[in-house]
Amino acid sequence: MNCLRRWSVLAVLSLTWGFLSSSCGQAPQAKEKKTDDKPAAKWLLDRSLTVTPATEPVPAFKYRLYPPSTERKEGNAVPIYLRFAHERIDAQKKQLREEPAKWNKLPLEKLPLDEVKQFLGGYKYKLRQLELGARRRTADWSYTLDAGDPIGLLLPDTQEMRMYAPLLILKARMEIAERRYQDALHTLETGFSFSQQISEAPFLISGLVGIAVASQFADCLLELMERSDAPNVYWALTLMPRSLVDFRKGYEFEQRILELQFPDLADVERPRSAKEWDAALLRFRKEYERIIKFDKNNKPPRKGTASTDPADKSPDLPIARKYLAEVVGISEERIKAMPPAQVLLLYLKKLDLELRDEMFKSTYVPFFQSRRLVRHAEARLKSAPDTEAARLAQLLFPAIPKVRLAQVRLDRKLDTLRVIEALRMHAAANGRQLPDKLDDVKIVPVPNDPGTGRPFEYHRDGQTATLISRIPGEKLESTGLRYRITLRK
Repeated sequence: MNCLRRWSVLAVLSLTWGFLSSSCGQAPQAKEKKTDDKPAAKWLLDRSLTVTPATEPVPAFKYRLYPPSTERKEGNAVPIYLRFAHERIDAQKKQLREEPAKWNKLPLEKLPLDEVKQFLGGYKYKLRQLELGARRRTADWSYTLDAGDPIGLLLPDTQEMRMYAPLLILKARMEIAERRYQDALHTLETGFSFSQQISEAPFLISGLVGIAVASQFADCLLELMERSDAPNVYWALTLMPRSLVDFRKGYEFEQRILELQFPDLADVERPRSAKEWDAALLRFRKEYERIIKFDKNNKPPRKGTASTDPADKSPDLPIARKYLAEVVGISEERIKAMPPAQVLLLYLKKLDLELRDEMFKSTYVPFFQSRRLVRHAEARLKSAPDTEAARLAQLLFPAIPKVRLAQVRLDRKLDTLRVIEALRMHAAANGRQLPDKLDDVKIVPVPNDPGTGRPFEYHRDGQTATLISRIPGEKLESTGLRYRITLRK
């Protein structure tokens, strides 16, 4: 994928899952016992870790993982980042893609620190620019959405930003290996802010890339937390925004995509002559046929609904007239007086708005309350008659529930880290013992699982505790998080 498109949401979802399940340094995976008749379960993230009890720092906000507003300077971060592409030769691009990724796969104790320092020295200027950019007040990507064809918009800048996360992670890992924890946390603070700034663009795909990047920084933070003398970062995690990546801009943009991509559908209430309605339908169908070429999985137009077909021969006309009468409430007399092209375009607009609203209702409530709404919206979309109106909705909206799952994956990962730090704090105050249950932790609030709205699953077995987050109805391999936590003696 050399150049991302705004249209590539579903493709990037698979890429995002890979990022979300990866961990720096090839951390050990917890082992699942097999039975003779049942294979071991696979989890999205399955970690065994050993941690040291640690009290909260003094002052409590000594460390941060997200820049406070008082430390942000006026200005736009985006031009700072985009200049990198013009300051870099092709050889550096290859180096950025390969070298940090290679070293980030190594355990911390095997990092060749002298080589890493020499490599990072060559990027001292860019690292400083990333640090400064991450502390700007705004991130305005200035896309020309008023130019039309937002579906076909190319996003090479988003692709470019993905290269800098491994560089920042390598810097943080070097600082962790050298036990320079304050420096490492400052680098991760840069990284989390950078992740959020990527997602400030008004596209779901930008938010997905931001989530993928932020998830890598969360894995790096866990490496720091596992060090024997690691400071407790419970409050640093608690100070971060909830959610770090907010899809509101992306969701609201997607709700307007119909009118932006098909301008004739923006004013279907305007009177037109029969000839003008035919011309409007022709423009819609030609544009629809053009954009479905972006995705080879999309079906070609049904017989009678292609741009070469006249409106009065459409097989959708009876369904469209019935919908306008029974759902929209237009009188049958008025519908009979409408030219066929007007009937079809009104049906297109009204049905798509109905299906759109059903799907987007779920994005405005907490995730654990959204599942019933999602099931209803997906059933409604699936049950719609196979018309060109329904096919348009099926083209535009199916990725929305998957995007919401991606968002809550990151929220859950960050909150599981908060729970681990609460456990470390509890153990430091209670004779180096883990609690029997999460309710026993009184020293700081323990967050609930954002995926369920209820406490995380937790059980203790001696000096080891298991912390689990999973979403009912979803596969463990795509949503399951499990940490087996042991205290150092």
